[in-house]
Amino acid sequence: MKTQKFHRYLCRLLATACLLLVGGTGIVRAQADVEFDIDAPLKAAEGQPFKIAFTVSTQKSDISDARFSLPDIGGLSVISGPVRSVGVFMSDVNGVSQTRNTVTYTYWVKAERTGKIDIPAATVTVGGETYKTRPTAIESLSAEQARQQSGSSGAGGGNASDVGFEPVGKTRLASDDILLRIEVDKTDVYRGEPVVASLRIYTQVNIAGFENIKYPALNGFWAQEMDLSGQGDSRATLGGKVYHTQILRQWLLYPQRTGTIEIEQAQFTAIAQLVTQMPATGSPYDLFYGGAPQIKNVSARLVSPVVKIRVKELPRPQPDDFTGAVGQFELTGVATGDRFAANTAGSITLRLSGIGNFPLVEAPRITLPAAFEQFDMKTNERLVNTARGTTGEKTFEYPFIARAEGDYTIPGVRFSYFDPSTGKYNTLTTPDFPIRILRDEGNGASGLGMVSGVTKEDLQMLGSDIRFIRMGDPRLVRQGGAFLWSWGWFASVFVLAAAFVGLLVYLQKSIRERADIVRVKTKKANKVALRRLKRAKGYMNAGKESAFFEELLRALWGYMGDKLAIDVANLTKERVLGELVGRRGMDEEQAREFLNLISECEFAQYSPAAGVPMDKAYNAALDLIGRFENKI
Repeated sequence: MKTQKFHRYLCRLLATACLLLVGGTGIVRAQADVEFDIDAPLKAAEGQPFKIAFTVSTQKSDISDARFSLPDIGGLSVISGPVRSVGVFMSDVNGVSQTRNTVTYTYWVKAERTGKIDIPAATVTVGGETYKTRPTAIESLSAEQARQQSGSSGAGGGNASDVGFEPVGKTRLASDDILLRIEVDKTDVYRGEPVVASLRIYTQVNIAGFENIKYPALNGFWAQEMDLSGQGDSRATLGGKVYHTQILRQWLLYPQRTGTIEIEQAQFTAIAQLVTQMPATGSPYDLFYGGAPQIKNVSARLVSPVVKIRVKELPRPQPDDFTGAVGQFELTGVATGDRFAANTAGSITLRLSGIGNFPLVEAPRITLPAAFEQFDMKTNERLVNTARGTTGEKTFEYPFIARAEGDYTIPGVRFSYFDPSTGKYNTLTTPDFPIRILRDEGNGASGLGMVSGVTKEDLQMLGSDIRFIRMGDPRLVRQGGAFLWSWGWFASVFVLAAAFVGLLVYLQKSIRERADIVRVKTKKANKVALRRLKRAKGYMNAGKESAFFEELLRALWGYMGDKLAIDVANLTKERVLGELVGRRGMDEEQAREFLNLISECEFAQYSPAAGVPMDKAYNAALDLIGRFENKI
């Protein structure tokens, strides 16, 4: 009996630790110095006690003056608490020491009903500042639900009280324990209106990691990934169940076409951690280990449903100066001055600010007088992606140089955009830019071609109306005497065509000959044999008899093999004699003379003293190869 109670206590203790893997934590960092969080289980059995802990930590040396206030939690009754505990945590990272003081308020509670139970934000006051936890929720299970999810029925029976102070982790992974969803803030938008798409995971089990990750392609959108720093996990209710949830990736999307655009499926493989019971073996070790929970990893394939976005076309008619800007904008313009000396640089700067599809906004068009030389526009931007769209400002600078003196007025710049909140187009206009260009006191010393005394649009660029007289040899060609279509042209074409045909025939013949390996070897037999005889003569002059006869035999056998197209494996004296006399019509006496020379060389190779002299064998081989070359 005592052993069973110990087993039950150990199971409850380990189950509590396993549940903490998926337990929720709502942390609030109002300042970098103070943290306030709540630790509560994701699920609890109705009527069974479980623990909720509120912890405040700070780097201050003393937080004994912290004043904690528990919110009114409907659906939970407090069994005991708060139990106040104080701790000090010290760390040393890369030589930097840090000390944090903590105060924890622990309550033992039990659920009075089933279903979702919301826990409002708790408050604590430290040093005159008030901090709150993030609101969270737990799911209260009936006794039957707790038994099914704890796996007690599959582990030998039991009742609801066996679930423990907190429900043990799951032994089996249900289809709705882990869900992957793509959530959008809007499903009906105008083209160019921002949509925030969040890839979110919902889980009721601990997840060790992900594999085989495939994000949606986001075709049809201009997509910008958003920063998720500072966003932690939270709790949410989906389908009547409480889940831990976290955003894995978030995009700011701008639709680029109208109609229904689909956000494709995201596909993940999640590694879930489940709890199994260690089987009892009947040994004394079961007192400590038998029936204790174990953690195992289980792969779960996750696929998010397809999300459809209905994109509407922008209303018509559209303003003439509309270039696709959607959002809410403001436009200001300023010139670097209203007086310039001729041939000096100036600029007009337009500043577009607000919120909308800034990355797709084109620069406003500006019209300068003909006497102004305009240079490439410069663009600067300071933009931030938010849930409402891209916010910030874009600056467009238009540099110019005025070439003629006088008074000018640059018309104000118009910029039209579509406001999706009102469904209407708005047009922004800057004031006109009056500019006076003064005489160039340097009298054109800058070399930019200023003509003094000519004002405004009277200035024309020299060379654009009258071309300068061309000097030098004009290289005139007498009419009717062109080379094209002349007799010389026809003769050249004929010669080139004939040369091309001849080259083509030669190349085809060469390719056919090279493809016939036997013929190539036959034609080169004499050349190869003479090259080997040359090496044999070198050995003869050096007095190396063995090397001489070996090279001479290689020349004789190689010549006959190549000339008669006989491979080395079938190259024998009988085969050579039959081929020369029977098929090639050679005189048998000459054929036997060639074979006798081969026999004498083979004998002399191993018995130099009794063999044929080297010079005699060399001359005989040279003579025989020459005679055979003319007859075979």
